[in-house]
Amino acid sequence: MARLRDVTLLFSTYAFIACGSSEGGGTTAAAGRSAGGQSGGDTNTNAGSQATAGSSGQAEPVLGDLQNSADSVRVSRTAGRVDPEGIAAKSPEISELSWRDARGALRTMSLYGYLYQYDYSFVGGEAADREAVTARSAGDDAYGHAGFGYVVSHNTVTGNSPIGKANAPSKVETTAFIGGHHAIHRVELTYDRDKEGGGKGIQIPVVIEWLVATGHDHPVWSVTWKMGEAKNPQGVDFDDYRMDVRGPYGSLNFDGASSRAQGDAIGGVAWGDAEFAFRTTDQELTLTSSWTYDTPNKVNYSQSWTKNVNAEMGIVQTRPGDKSMGYGDYVVGRARGATSAAAYLGKGDCAAFGDARVYSVPCISGWPYQLMNYDWDASGGKPEAEGTGTKLMAWGSPYGWLGASKFDLFDYSAEADGSGDRSYATLIVLGPKCRYDGAACDQAGDVARALAAVEALDAATITQVTQGKLAASAATGPGASSKKALSNGYNDSYAAYYLDSEDDGATFTFTPAAGKVVDIPIFVLRGVTVANEPTITVDGEPRAVNTGNADSGAFVSYRAGENELWVTLNETLSKKTVISIRE
Repeated sequence: MARLRDVTLLFSTYAFIACGSSEGGGTTAAAGRSAGGQSGGDTNTNAGSQATAGSSGQAEPVLGDLQNSADSVRVSRTAGRVDPEGIAAKSPEISELSWRDARGALRTMSLYGYLYQYDYSFVGGEAADREAVTARSAGDDAYGHAGFGYVVSHNTVTGNSPIGKANAPSKVETTAFIGGHHAIHRVELTYDRDKEGGGKGIQIPVVIEWLVATGHDHPVWSVTWKMGEAKNPQGVDFDDYRMDVRGPYGSLNFDGASSRAQGDAIGGVAWGDAEFAFRTTDQELTLTSSWTYDTPNKVNYSQSWTKNVNAEMGIVQTRPGDKSMGYGDYVVGRARGATSAAAYLGKGDCAAFGDARVYSVPCISGWPYQLMNYDWDASGGKPEAEGTGTKLMAWGSPYGWLGASKFDLFDYSAEADGSGDRSYATLIVLGPKCRYDGAACDQAGDVARALAAVEALDAATITQVTQGKLAASAATGPGASSKKALSNGYNDSYAAYYLDSEDDGATFTFTPAAGKVVDIPIFVLRGVTVANEPTITVDGEPRAVNTGNADSGAFVSYRAGENELWVTLNETLSKKTVISIRE
């Protein structure tokens, strides 16, 4: 049985209740980050408490002895920030969410309704010194649509496609769990299609979450569109007014440029569906770029990189083989599976999109994931051989994915239901496009690493559960009332494995697939009643917990309110391994 301690931890509850005010609040930005960026007062100061940044609320007692450590996630509040393009109202406050990554280095995101700034570092990106640390700050003064991580939806009838950040959030919370090694920034809003003409009064509740974890480089961005609670006053038929989704959406200077005017040109783009990956192969992206679209692939993603700076940004889905994502109308049966040098059906013919030009890349209105392709819109007059500095990154889906009774999968192999809670999750990846090994920059960049990590997470198995049991289902996504089935306990909403505890613990055998090592996995034990520091063993050998150092055997937090123990095992698993987690 779990051991009770004579320690009471306080679950401190704070929450932004956003009313769209343009007045700033919080503390003044400190030197060392761009305006509105650096930490002010730290709200996560009580060791052993779960803190949620915002205005104060009531404290609820939580029993246990789990304490924060020196490397715990930190949450602080600073003054609100202004949207450079003026679409979003000035945020009332900013949450500075800081955590230690796989190197033990500090990463910080500046968040409110979306991401304004992301500071991080990496090694291996410099030709002169492979051990050199490259520090980078990705800010929102970028060409495209400033900031990142909001939602957008287009439709097939009116062209209506409001930018999601125009909707002031109804609630924003940043919660660092007890123990402080996992945190979630949660945004609730109503996507009001009438922010642009042709919205027909449609309003859709949306919940977005950002998850960070000690030992992990890249945050998980997840979303639920709550179609079951949508307002549709005109009784619009969503089988006719067919809607897609394109979030996470927006622009950051992922090359580290201090402003849009200083930004590097885009060197190229890539994307992947559940079968093939597309990639441009020239030094700079233009409509004349050569490309390949015949590389085998399993995980959906979108990616771009810069021409001169060793930098890339990617959106990588946390679940392989999802054929419901991506817009396939143009590329399937045409460019997909081919190369720019090959003959394929409809090559150079973009007339269906109102584009009479003939150029190399797939028709700019038919890319499966929106990127900076619309810089070359047929109505804009941009020369085909001219590059771009636009840093827009986004996602994509078939029309009808949002709200229709049925829609075609990306490859037209079947139909699926678009009603109810509509959810998915992605890793938000910023880092070097490649790493140096000697004189050549030929080692994997962060997007390639993330793709391999997702494949490995999905392919691993959990068997021989002698204490507790594998979780069979979980919420469809953040804020969802519906459930989804889990395979091997893997919950793509958080890229974590879920188990139902027995006597506040679980023991199981974890087996990576052949050739697919699993690096620093997260295990979530549900039904844990006390926030104690657990005893963890791997093949019978104990692991130190929350030591405050990057070499800690595990980083552990307790999610109050959900009765979940979150365990990040700080090692690489390459073979069958018995793991025991006991309070």
